[in-house]
Formats: sequence, C-alpha cells, structure tokens
Amino acid sequence: MTLQAKKMTLVHWISLVVVVNLGAARNYDEGGRMPETYDDSWLNVRVSPDKVSSDSRMQTSDPQTSDPDVDEELAEAVDEVHQRIKDEIEGFTTVKDFKKYTRNSKNALKLYKLELLHNIIRYGEQTIELQNQFVMWILNNINALETLLTSGDVENDRWGEAVRIVAQILEQDRKAKQGWKLKLAIAIGLTFSTPVISTADGSEIDGLARYHSYAKWGDEGLLFDAFYRLSAWQMRYVVGSWAKDEELIWARENVLEEFRDPNKIGSVTHSMVELKLFNDDGISAFESGYYYGKPVTLEWIHTIGGLSGASSKFGSGMAQAFGIPALPISQPGGHTAFIWQKNGTDWHLAKDISGWEKSTTHTGIQYSWKVAAPFFTMMTEAQLNSEAYRTSEKLRILAGSFVNEDMQFQLLDEATSLCPQNYDLWNHLDILFWSGHPSRVDKNVLQKRMLPHLKENEREAEKERNVAWKRPVRASEAEEEAQVISNEGGEWAAVDEDGAWVEIDLGAPCSVNYLKIHWWGTSYNNDYDILAEIDGKYVKVKSREDELREDESYNAWGVLEGWEGLTTKVKLEMRNGSVDPWYGKYYYGIRQIVIMGQGDRVKEDISLSRPVVTSVEGSGWELVDGDESTHWSSKSKNSWITIDLEGLCRVSEVVIDWMGGIQGKQRVQLLVGGKVQEEKRGKLERVEMEGHAADLKVMLKGSKKYEIREITVRGHCYSLSDIFKFKVPRGFAVPDASYTAYVINDINGVIDGFECENCF
Repeated sequence: MTLQAKKMTLVHWISLVVVVNLGAARNYDEGGRMPETYDDSWLNVRVSPDKVSSDSRMQTSDPQTSDPDVDEELAEAVDEVHQRIKDEIEGFTTVKDFKKYTRNSKNALKLYKLELLHNIIRYGEQTIELQNQFVMWILNNINALETLLTSGDVENDRWGEAVRIVAQILEQDRKAKQGWKLKLAIAIGLTFSTPVISTADGSEIDGLARYHSYAKWGDEGLLFDAFYRLSAWQMRYVVGSWAKDEELIWARENVLEEFRDPNKIGSVTHSMVELKLFNDDGISAFESGYYYGKPVTLEWIHTIGGLSGASSKFGSGMAQAFGIPALPISQPGGHTAFIWQKNGTDWHLAKDISGWEKSTTHTGIQYSWKVAAPFFTMMTEAQLNSEAYRTSEKLRILAGSFVNEDMQFQLLDEATSLCPQNYDLWNHLDILFWSGHPSRVDKNVLQKRMLPHLKENEREAEKERNVAWKRPVRASEAEEEAQVISNEGGEWAAVDEDGAWVEIDLGAPCSVNYLKIHWWGTSYNNDYDILAEIDGKYVKVKSREDELREDESYNAWGVLEGWEGLTTKVKLEMRNGSVDPWYGKYYYGIRQIVIMGQGDRVKEDISLSRPVVTSVEGSGWELVDGDESTHWSSKSKNSWITIDLEGLCRVSEVVIDWMGGIQGKQRVQLLVGGKVQEEKRGKLERVEMEGHAADLKVMLKGSKKYEIREITVRGHCYSLSDIFKFKVPRGFAVPDASYTAYVINDINGVIDGFECENCF
C-alpha cells in the first residue's frame, strides 16, 4: 500500500482532534513506582527470561523493523483531519456549545479516536493494524472505544498492545462485542498489555486464556452476581489476579461455605491461612525453603501458612476467583495488606497495620494516576458516575488544543465541577497556571466562572454543621490523645485531680446553636465552665448548671444551648471530677465534643494597600495607605475611583472618610468580571453592603472638588486556589473518610501550585 493510500485509509476511518499532552488516566508519580520490601518467600519470586512468552501476539512490534514512515503518515493525517474538526467547532462561544458537541456520539467517537491514536504515536508504539477488521470495529464502536479510554491507565502506555489483545479476543469470541463480555475483553486488553506474572512459579499468565476462563465461568454462573455489574476498570482487578486459573478453580471448590458471600469472601483468609513465622520444620518465612521449593499456590499457602504477604495474596485470590475486585498493597516496614471490594462496591482494607494514607499499590499491579492506594477509591467514585466522568474526559480533550486559554479554563472548570475525581483535570489546570507560564486567561472570565462556586460554598457554610469537626484541640495533658475529641470520638482522660481543661480552635468566627459533650465512662464533672473566645477575649458563657444530661449511666451525653456572639475558640474548664471505675486514676474523661452552628469569616480591611486607579492620573494610593494624614483630591465634577481587591471578595461594608464632610453624590459599585453585582447611591459615608466584588468602584458627581482621606472596604477575600478547594469535597460521596481525605489533600496540593498573578 502506498503512503498516500495508507493516509487516505486512515482519514476514511478517523475524524480526529489533537489532544492535550496528558493521556487518559496518566500516572503522576515521580521516578516510577515505589520500591517494595517483601515479607514472604512467595513474593521473592523473580521472572526468568525463559518463562516470559515470546508470542508476538502479546508483544509490541520491534521498533527497528517498523515502517519508518508510520509516524509521519499518521501525523499528516492527524493534521489534515484536525483542521476539519476545528471547522466543526468554529463559532462555539460557550461551554454549553462544547457540551452539546460531546453529547453527539459521532463527535465523541472522533475525540476518542484521536486520544487513542495520539497515545499510540506519542508513547512509542508506532502503528496498529488498521486493515484488521476487529481493530476497525473497536475504533468505530463508541461503546468499545469509550470504555477502553475511560477504564484507567496502561502501564508503559502500551495502548497499541491493549488494542491488539482486545482485537484478538473479538476474533476468537464474537459474543465479546457487547455486555459484560465486552467489559471483560477490554479489562483483559488493558491489564495484559504488560505481562501479568504468577506468584506461584514466576511464569507469565496467558491473557487470552484468562479471558476464556472468566467468560466460561461467567456463562456457567460460577461468579458472584456482582461481577456482571462491574465496570471494565473494576474487572481489571479481577482478571489481573496473580493466581493461575487452576488456583482460582481450587479457590471456588474449597472455600469455607460461610464465606461464599460477596460481602465476606475477602475475609476468608483469616480462617484459611495460619499466620506462622516458621513452618512445621522450623524454616523461617524469610528463607527460601519455607514452602519447600514448591509453587506457592493458594492451596499450598492454605496448607503451610505464612505471614501477611501470603495471607494477602490468598485473600485477594479468593475474592478474584468469584469475580470480586481485589489486590495486594504495600505498607511501611515491608508489610503487605490487601484491598477488596465488598459486593463489588466498597473497598475494604484488610490485613492492615498502617491505614489507607500509608498504603501504596504493590509492584506488578497497574494503577491510575498515582501509586497511593486511596486513588483506587477516587477512580471508583469516578466510575460509579460514568456519564460525568466520560463527559469530563471529552471536555478535557477539547480543551487540549482547539480553544484559546479563556475557553480552555472554562471547559476545565466545567469538567472539574462534573467530576472532581478526574485527577487528569487538575494536572491540566496546573499546566495552565504553572509559574513558568504566566496565564493569559482573561481575569473577567476567571471571576465570572468562580463566583458561582464561591456562592455555593457560602450557602453550605450557612447550613448548621459541627463547626468543631476535626479542628485542633489543646489540653491540659495528653494533648495528642485529645485530638479524638473533635473527630469521630475515642477516649481522652486526665489524671490531675485538681482540674483539667480542653480547648477547641474553630478556625474562624462561628455562631453556636448548641454544644454536646460525650463524657467518658462515669468521669463526669460536677463543676465546669465553658468559655468562648469572642472578639479576641474569653468570656464565660455556660456552666454545669446549664447542662441537660441524658442520664447518669456510662458514656452519657450532656447538651447545652448556644450563646450570642461569634466564637473562634471554645474552652472547657473542669473541676471536681469523678475517678474512673476501671483504672482508678482518671478524674476527667471525654469521648467527643460536638459544636453545632454556622461558620463565618473575619471581617477585615480588604482594600488596604491594594492597587488603585482614579480619574486623576498618578493618584489614588493615598486612599488605601492606612494613613489619615494623607488624602486624595480631585477638582473634576465627574470623578471616579476603582480599587482592585486582588481577590474574589465578600463585602460587608464600605467606609468613605471625607475631609470636611460628604461632597456631592456617590455611586458605590461592587464589580465581578466587569459586571455590577450590587450598587448603592446617595450621599454616602458608611455603606452597608452584602455582595461580592473583585473591584470596588466609586463614582463621584455634584461637587466642584472632592477630598477623601481613606476608603476602607471590609469583608473577606478568596484566591483562585481557595475557591477551587471549596468545590473539590462537594463532589465526593464521603469527603471525611480517611481515604477520601487523602486524595482531596493531594488535589489541594496541586491547586496550591496554581500561580496566577492577574487572576483577580
């Protein structure tokens, strides 16, 4: 086939766009995957070169034998069709236009085709067999292509290999073109694009054989019902099992009956694997002879026992045998735990000693975005809302090269609102706002897009909530243990018979509707005071006499009504305690303190030292210098003053400090994105306002001259990063869970890197 013929063939099947340099679900860990330390001999298996299949069907073509013209011909075709796509979206001016474009399946197919082709070209796999009818089917079926590109990352970006494997499955099983078998085929293609190694003997597991095994087991009803509901991404952590097919068959035949349940299967390892440092012959689990030189199968682990690594492999394999996603993970000190999805929905951390925050994906297992285990929970949430996730991906692709920076920002903002779990979006925004590339996004565009997010955050803040939740706690003793008081609860106790105190910093002024104290055991206090920090000073607001106690039994709750005044800290001073009945030494004990109310913000001078432009050239700094001995003046009947607040601000008051009384009439405007949000007119000196502003404008008329010492704007301002952080947790199902808190903190770290000198 000639170069021109190849090019025309490519143009025939693909309508492409040039996409952003971030591929689908890219890995963002620096320096590759983290090195692991193994705690069991079965994990010390190393792959021998002669055990890795040389079957060319499962390997990438040798670059040295590839057509040297492939890169050029594909690039030329992409350029040609790219112009056609640009023509299709020419004239689009709103996010709504682009979202409508993505909803059309033909347009979506174009976007995904280019994403795939770009990944293949960009990451070194120079070609795929376009003449292959099954490759063609994948590239022209929106369900298959969309599933392929929204089911997580591919290790070493072997997208071409993934497509080839799926095509081989389609050729061998025509039923793999739809339903759960299509998801299974795609899961196999993505997972086996790099070798999956058996931990029993170090051999390579055959991906095509693995597909046929699960297809057969599924047809025979041997898998839990939850398997058929899994996404292709979830299925990757079923079919990627390190256990061989015969081990998985053994698992189903030998599982304890009480654990033949999708909500219990992962826990069977506790009952079927004995934790043993030494085998029955006294050989340590850290020595090669622990398993007597035999393949470390699930059956052999059950027979011999092992440490955490063996137990975690066993638990993962037992779950995977029934179609439940599971995988080993690494924890500090060489410990291996594992995670599995109960009923195929919620990840459960098993054999755990360090928590989600210190868990990482184990070597040899593919992951999306980052190696930290909590990212599995984030991708799970994205997959559960697949429509939003897929729309966010299409908007990301469009933002890559078809639009200017103003629209790029708007599309990415819309996408992060739809699916904040899509980590690629945040890294794309980071590129837009990175320090080495000063953003050229128009500040009016930024302000208009951010204002609705700020308003939504304020509405949330106005709702009654526990304003003490996870706030820092100080205590008269055992301060580290006292942190449980503002969290989910636990036990804090003090031994000082003479008295004790705890203090919760609310972080911002809050109104308090009521306060609840969950006392520990019988360590109630017959005498205590509650002090509130209001306007920087502590005042007594409640005492023991104000408490309504549920009863005098163990662990009772005490309830107190709230008080007037915005409170920044709450302090509980306790006296005359009761000794605990268990240890006989603690006189004061608290499990939890709940403070229900609404948050507020400190009202501060947000105009001080801000940039000023006035109708009098070269003047205006006097209005915001905080010095009453200086003043600004104008002799023009129609004058104006504009103060750039350098943030998106909630404004509560504007004070104009006149020299010699009010002069003329004024209009005070709050502006966001150049649009008036609120305006007050009249003879103005102290103006109460309740609105938002990025700029304050004061227009003066009706006097021959104006003399003003200072203009003070009171309120609270937010940066671009602040407002983005507000929207992140709103998109998560359980933002306070430890695994979710981890990924939210990570996203916030990306947001902290946004640099935009002229954003607001």
